[in-house]
Amino acid sequence: MAKDSRINNLLLSAAAILIVIFSWHIIASSGYVKSIFLPSPRATLTALADMLYSGRFVSALTISFLRIATATILAVIAGAVIGILMGMSKKADSLLSPITQPLRYLPMTALIPLLILWFGIGETMKIMFLFIGIIFYFIPLVSNAIKTVSKEYIDVAKSFGAKTRDIIRHVYVPHAMPQIFDGLIVINGIGWTYVILAELINAQDGLGYLINIAGRLQRTNEVFAGLILIAVVAIASDRILHYIKKKYFFW
Repeated sequence: MAKDSRINNLLLSAAAILIVIFSWHIIASSGYVKSIFLPSPRATLTALADMLYSGRFVSALTISFLRIATATILAVIAGAVIGILMGMSKKADSLLSPITQPLRYLPMTALIPLLILWFGIGETMKIMFLFIGIIFYFIPLVSNAIKTVSKEYIDVAKSFGAKTRDIIRHVYVPHAMPQIFDGLIVINGIGWTYVILAELINAQDGLGYLINIAGRLQRTNEVFAGLILIAVVAIASDRILHYIKKKYFFW
């Protein structure tokens, strides 16, 4: 029964994609919309194949992936420490929430001039842009995960003489890990969204740079191809993370 449901869902997804492509083809070939605004699926597919065959996309993807990975590692380390502290201590939560919560709603583009002033226009600025863009989403997710840990587990650990660091390591983190990993999945998606913005500033490589150059040269089919490839990579990374969670953090 579950297998039939999965097959039906796949068929529905495939049908939706085919409908979008068919509609796209009809609009692009109608003559009412210029190709500079909406390239045909065939032109986009040609550009996509060229980007893959020439190695431009793989090279740009590698650079962007490294930027996202670096920012994510930093955000996970710092965000986990702050989130665990806020989840464990009501005083820490009251102290830090008024700072961390509003920053989630701050438009990242508004920070670009300030980040350029602080870090210049090089690699550090791009990574810090991504870091700030994702850490304030990760912190409350970790904090909320820690708050779900039953007080009974903590009391039992204390009754056996466990110290605070032991309670964090053997009670809080294991219990909250599935939810914390959900947070990692969330910030992974946000990272792939923000990396395009980060790479528009004095970039010499990366996916954002690739799309920006194509746009400047009015190669709309390359812009569309780049966006499709980015979406595919982002979805693939999301599926991989979901698989890891299901396999290793299933409780």
